[in-house]
Amino acid sequence: MAVITIYDTSELDKRQLTAGLEETDHRYNFVEDKISLDNLDPESEIISVFVSSTVTREMIERLPKLTLICCRSTGYNNIDLEAAKERNITVVNVPTYGDVTVAEYAFTMLLALTRKLEEVLEAENEPFEAKELSGHDLSGKTFGVIGTGRIGQKALKIANGFSMRTIACDAFPNDALTSELNFAYVSLEELLAQADIISLHVPYNPDTHHLMNRQRLESMKSGAILINTARGALVDTRALVELLDNGHLGGAALDVVEGEKLLDYEEQMALIASGETEEDTLRHSVEISALKKMPNVIISPHNAYNTIEAIGRINGTTVRNIIGFYNGDIPNKVGVKQKLGKLILLRHTQSEWNASGTWTGLTDICLSEKGRKDCVPLGIKLKELGIDINVACHTELSRTKETLTGVCQVIGEDGLEVISESAFNERDYGTYTGKNKWSVKDELGEEEFNKLRRGWDVHIPDGETLKMVYERVVPAYNDKILPMLRTGKNVLIVAHGNSLRALIKHLESVPDDDIASVEMPLCKIIIYEVDPVTGLKKSVEIIETETTPNEPVTC
Repeated sequence: MAVITIYDTSELDKRQLTAGLEETDHRYNFVEDKISLDNLDPESEIISVFVSSTVTREMIERLPKLTLICCRSTGYNNIDLEAAKERNITVVNVPTYGDVTVAEYAFTMLLALTRKLEEVLEAENEPFEAKELSGHDLSGKTFGVIGTGRIGQKALKIANGFSMRTIACDAFPNDALTSELNFAYVSLEELLAQADIISLHVPYNPDTHHLMNRQRLESMKSGAILINTARGALVDTRALVELLDNGHLGGAALDVVEGEKLLDYEEQMALIASGETEEDTLRHSVEISALKKMPNVIISPHNAYNTIEAIGRINGTTVRNIIGFYNGDIPNKVGVKQKLGKLILLRHTQSEWNASGTWTGLTDICLSEKGRKDCVPLGIKLKELGIDINVACHTELSRTKETLTGVCQVIGEDGLEVISESAFNERDYGTYTGKNKWSVKDELGEEEFNKLRRGWDVHIPDGETLKMVYERVVPAYNDKILPMLRTGKNVLIVAHGNSLRALIKHLESVPDDDIASVEMPLCKIIIYEVDPVTGLKKSVEIIETETTPNEPVTC
């Protein structure tokens, strides 16, 4: 028999949970309020909370007998998972309960916004101008879904019912769904540029924090509408407010928003009574106040889940989670999310042709004596960084293989998976291959020479433009490297100046006209943390080594 304390309970919760638990020998107690330090029962072996409660480390420390935390929600970012893990406390959630419920609510909000339902109802008994209440059809519009899990799939299905064009992006695309649900997978950049309406259906975790940041909100189609029924912190609220205010975005339908607890009167009063306001809380309060005054914004208090049927499914799964825990059946266990791996970029060290200023391209030239020596400080620096490299990728050309070999002599190869990828080969310099680049500079003039070396789509007879290199590098990154990063593997790519420049352009969303400024110097290490959905840069660190080449070259 276990002692169970169930927080955030309504009368409906009590009836449904009692019906499921009354045949067990567990002792359970219902608490209508959110969990707090003041209402903890130190005898509790199991606690159950809704999303309105936050389970902190201090609370966990004050529950010495706690073995199970049952979230009556899909999300579990309201639980201190690290603290639970340290105590070997199991955390479970309700992975699915309201696929249709939440998807229907997203369209409820969308229709209310696009047909100005609030204004229409207010004008019912008063004179009005019909033009002031003109809305927009959904039919023919492009509906973009970010996250094609269960709720996202239902949203796509509903959109099809409105005769909308449907597109989606997902960190783990399921191609089998595209024909079934009549949509196309596109990149996040393409979705932002094309969609008239974007609906968010991804979980919140550190990797998806501010998934819709200022840059991405600015990349949305002018006049587009954003729907968020997932988690408030997926969206940079400050940027959203500003882009709604300046007219770039056409509207927003928000069931969740950063600081959403401030929509609750009791939370507002508690904040006033405390006499203390954190900076973020104050900022979110102002943001919410501004959003509520905007005529093209609808805000609701995290209500998308709230149907009798959905609550019944939540409570039914919670009962099964509790009973299953004591039978060793824990299918809905959650834990600390595995972090994405790091992407480490390294240009091969000096080759024999680099030393003489000769354009190398696809010619298979070995490292110079200096190049072999320069591998050592690179290896030492990588070892000092303490990054456990799981996968190392070189190209088909010897100079990258030799660089990797030299580095591995320092860092070791235990457990290292080594792969070869031809898509990361150097740019083909065509008829310029084997020529001295300084002689070519004298022949062409400095301006044309720099265009040839650094430009985006500059033709080379019988060779490749940087754009062509980009078109082979990016698919290889998305299809082969990014999936490994998503599983937590740290991946080292040893490649060439131009193939790495092309990859950097993609990772950092560098405009075509700015590509000349992108460098991949010899004897430097570039370390990226990437977004799990897009694979693009979240942060970057450039590491210098003690050795630098005699002169910068791009061959």
